[in-house]
Amino acid sequence: MKKLLVFSLIFFSFLFQSCSSYKSIDYDNVRADKEKKFRVVMLDNMKIKGRLVKKDEQNIYLATWDGKTLKIPKEGIDKLKVKKFSYLKTGGYIGMTSLGLYGIYLFLDGIGASMY
Repeated sequence: MKKLLVFSLIFFSFLFQSCSSYKSIDYDNVRADKEKKFRVVMLDNMKIKGRLVKKDEQNIYLATWDGKTLKIPKEGIDKLKVKKFSYLKTGGYIGMTSLGLYGIYLFLDGIGASMY
């Protein structure tokens, strides 16, 4: 039972990494909230992810995961998206995972396997 608990905790930690999605926003609606993660799709389809450093009328500045700050001109942006936590995805993933683990438990119990 202890192994199942450890496996479940590891699985849920990976699961919560995918419980968010990106929502499109308008450039003028970007607020100076430095905790939010942004994804910018450029006109040439290049994608940039990072945290907002600052924004002015012509440029947006994002800090990337490797510590660089990129200056992105407003004219080169095709889509601007902000990362949002999704309660629906989270609930769905938890529900499906719980059902799956319960199904595995029932299967193993049915064939007489020991969980200890």
